[in-house]
Amino acid sequence: MRTELHKLTNAFWDAAVDPHTGALTRLTHPADPHRMNWLCSPAENLWFPGSNGWGLGYVTMPSIGGAAPRWQSPVKLTGAGVRYRLGQLEIAVNRRLRGERFEEEYVFRNAGKTEQPVWGIALFTPFNDNYPNAPTCVTRRCNAHVWCGGNVAYVCALRMGATAPHLGLVLTDGFIGGYSIEGRGLLTGGGNNRGTMVLNARGRTLAPGESCRIAWTMFWHTGWDDFFRQARSIPGFVDVRAERYTLIGKERPQITVSDPEATIEKPDGDTIRVRLANDRETWLRVQRIKDVDELVHRRVAFIRDRQQVLDRRSPLYGAFLTFDNELGVMVLKPGSSGQSEGAERIGMGVLLAQSLRRWPDRKTEVAARLYQHFVRRKLQRPDGTVVAGVRDATERFYNYPWVAQLHLEMHRATGEKRFLVDCCETLRAYYAHGGAKFYAINIPMLDAVHACEAAGLMKEASRLRRDFLAHGDQVLAYGFNIPPHEVNYEQTIIGPAVAIALECYLLSGEERYRKAAMPLLAALEAFNGRQPDHHLHEIAIRHWDGFWFGGHEMWGDTFPHYWSALTGWAFFLYWKVTGDEAYRRRGREILLNNLSAFSADGSARSVYIYPDSVNGNPMRRWDPLANDQDWALVFLLQAAALDPELAKGL
Repeated sequence: MRTELHKLTNAFWDAAVDPHTGALTRLTHPADPHRMNWLCSPAENLWFPGSNGWGLGYVTMPSIGGAAPRWQSPVKLTGAGVRYRLGQLEIAVNRRLRGERFEEEYVFRNAGKTEQPVWGIALFTPFNDNYPNAPTCVTRRCNAHVWCGGNVAYVCALRMGATAPHLGLVLTDGFIGGYSIEGRGLLTGGGNNRGTMVLNARGRTLAPGESCRIAWTMFWHTGWDDFFRQARSIPGFVDVRAERYTLIGKERPQITVSDPEATIEKPDGDTIRVRLANDRETWLRVQRIKDVDELVHRRVAFIRDRQQVLDRRSPLYGAFLTFDNELGVMVLKPGSSGQSEGAERIGMGVLLAQSLRRWPDRKTEVAARLYQHFVRRKLQRPDGTVVAGVRDATERFYNYPWVAQLHLEMHRATGEKRFLVDCCETLRAYYAHGGAKFYAINIPMLDAVHACEAAGLMKEASRLRRDFLAHGDQVLAYGFNIPPHEVNYEQTIIGPAVAIALECYLLSGEERYRKAAMPLLAALEAFNGRQPDHHLHEIAIRHWDGFWFGGHEMWGDTFPHYWSALTGWAFFLYWKVTGDEAYRRRGREILLNNLSAFSADGSARSVYIYPDSVNGNPMRRWDPLANDQDWALVFLLQAAALDPELAKGL
């Protein structure tokens, strides 16, 4: 059994170093009642390899064949200092406690007699960002929000339950331009494990005796505002931010920089570079949308014209399918809930029905009616039970509310009561099958009850209200003891919990539902980043959707991801309940930042893998498949019905 050779402790830090590798194995706040370790370690995370420990890494050097040798076995370990050797390159890792701050530096020195090119440096920083179960997550796991902005880089790690202390890291020397993810896959936790984060630093050619340095400072904080407040006191940090990261029409970016001597350069695509003193640089990323109204119209037309099965001989006649933008064809993967003719693809039908209600159009109406007929006859049984596909009788709780919303939107668009009856039957089947114990996404609670009341279906409205409030009672009873769903704990478990509690409050006026929503809302917010990039700003952490919903089936952080729009919807509900304008602004930011998934010609893509690489595969690109991203537009139109200012752009 391994023993810990060295510990670094004071009133603020309890850290330990592995004697065999020199990696940090523990980083804890001594006063934390949960004794959370903010780092992955083999002792707590059985899937985690010690070779990916904190402070280990690799370099790419031509003298070793262009490979990426790792430093893992120290040649010397004394106190807080660790020394490694890779050929003629020496790596020194030094750690110091300075009161409330923990300083680390990595010095790369050419100990040889010839030049040593170092093309790149990768540093393992395995934040404890994974999902064993909900109670453990809210007390002993974190959401690691990373920003690799060149000479300005940081990580804001937030405990998943949103209770302080939280951990911050700010670069003080060096250049970190991106990050990678290692250790992803079905054998290492699948969707429950984000993997090992690797910070990618810039290297350079070192003359004999010359060295380069990467250093950062870590500190405890109480949340994003306190993180930035403390970061601004750390040498090397510059706070760069935009008022908005999605610009509409001719809107110009409003940028603030905490360094008065910084120079903001003209935009290069979506990147705006900021020149700092001493030949340093950083950047932020915005996106420009010419016209949101036109974007939605073109997307609806694309779905209607290119993603619907119109062969009357096919059992899928009327279905909407995924679309491969590289091949220009519809795609079907039978047996896969991520690429079938049902499940998340229902969002395309919901969008068409919403569009039809807002902008009546004959072609859209024909396509929407055909799709609704397909869903009711092929994806549902007469009693309202929802199945996964035409040849797949599997039942999945997530699918029920989406089918119900399709029927509801068709009723709103056409005024035909039969669609509302279909909606009620679907929701009754959901609860009859035990749906009250499941946190399905986007259950149309308030809208379904109000629609039934307006249509004179008072008995149905009363029954739905009873079922919905019973669901809210279940949310109250669970608290954070939430059973696992398709992933053990994630944003689209907490998001529905918040929405259910808030909609039950709006249905009943009972204060207990609003109070129950508050700690859940804080946990939901902890998933959201505030980095200066439209891919990341107010976008929730998700990292498995590329495997299940992408054509290339790649794991890794998906930023943006359309289900982050669910958080936006929860913020709008909270604004409706409290009148807090900050949540309306933040909700709008989420919805607009998700528009990067849609192109001006109406095509779309569902997955953007944000890291530089995942498991060694180059990323930072869109997957070619249009799949389920249209839910982002569904939430946009849904929110526009509440927010007149947002509706102006449509």
